[in-house]
Amino acid sequence: MTPVEPAATRTPRRGRLAPRAAIAAACAVAAALALSACTGLPHLPLPDAQGPAPAVTPPPAVVPLPEADPEAIALADRMFLTEEGRTLFLSTLPELADAERIEEACAGAGDTDADGVFTGGCFVGSQHRVDDRIHIFRPGDERLAESMVTVAAHELLHAAYARLSPMERATVDPLLAEATAGVPADDPVHEQIAWSTDGDDAKLATERFSYLGSQIHPPGGFAAELERLYARWFTDRAALVDTHHRASSVVQDSIAAADAAFSTAAAQESQNAQARAQLDADRRAYDSALAAYSADLAQFEATPVEERGRWEVTLRPVGAEPVTMSWEASLTYRHDELEGFRADLAARDAALTQAEASAAALRADAEQQRADAIALVRAANPNAEIED
Repeated sequence: MTPVEPAATRTPRRGRLAPRAAIAAACAVAAALALSACTGLPHLPLPDAQGPAPAVTPPPAVVPLPEADPEAIALADRMFLTEEGRTLFLSTLPELADAERIEEACAGAGDTDADGVFTGGCFVGSQHRVDDRIHIFRPGDERLAESMVTVAAHELLHAAYARLSPMERATVDPLLAEATAGVPADDPVHEQIAWSTDGDDAKLATERFSYLGSQIHPPGGFAAELERLYARWFTDRAALVDTHHRASSVVQDSIAAADAAFSTAAAQESQNAQARAQLDADRRAYDSALAAYSADLAQFEATPVEERGRWEVTLRPVGAEPVTMSWEASLTYRHDELEGFRADLAARDAALTQAEASAAALRADAEQQRADAIALVRAANPNAEIED
């Protein structure tokens, strides 16, 4: 899920999207999912050696579970699961559902005061594990399909942690604390864990177990003992984490593409505006020179023929040495120069008109990419706050 966050039984997403090119990373969590951990009865503690064992309701009779949904089976095929992992995942009868159903099934987990957060999935635990259930948000955009792999893996790890014995947890919890401390401070997983635990330290270990296992794979992996534990459920955890990285980048890549499109359009528009201003200035200069030429030509034609040859004119072309010639020759020179200038203005205007049309097309494309990015954000996180 785009950034996925675990939480007691939920996988919420948070996000904010700015309106223009700058759909910036502000949208940052265009789709940050908060994953959730076990909601339901906690794992039973061992009885105190000094006192009587607490009364425990006997487990219900084993009833064959209905077959998992074909959609969930197809998802399991993409999760890099071992046989044990696949069995556990499918035993929870995973439900892939829309936003409304997920909000209902995963209500009450994580930091409910957080703005722009949507639950992307959850694991709902039961006392005897028979009724454990996993719920996974199914985004409405196929480009977000890989996010379901991350959410499903995350929730599976909640189910796995719920099944660890107290002795196993006593061994793995310190390893998780050490592994979490080794994750760079700016990695979003820290915020995700904080959201999912919502200040409840009792949830910290299961959230670390689920987030780290599904989203983090440092060079060389975690401590060998922790990796061996994860290997009970996953055949290739590095590939699983790569899937998470791809899923997490979908929304951000779309936002970045829209930003880049806006930048390209704005640069072309700015260049065109400067070219148009220069063209207008040059056209005014041409009009002024043409008016002066026309006045001189009228004066020349009004001058008696026998007097015209008595006059000479010195012209000072830009970037060239002054040239002295007869009045009539100077008028011919200026006429030819003005004709060249007029042709140049016409060619520049045609090219600029085409460039302005191209810039308008770039702007329209940027707007379309922005609209697509916003739609993708909303598909990933129905609760995303998008600023106008």
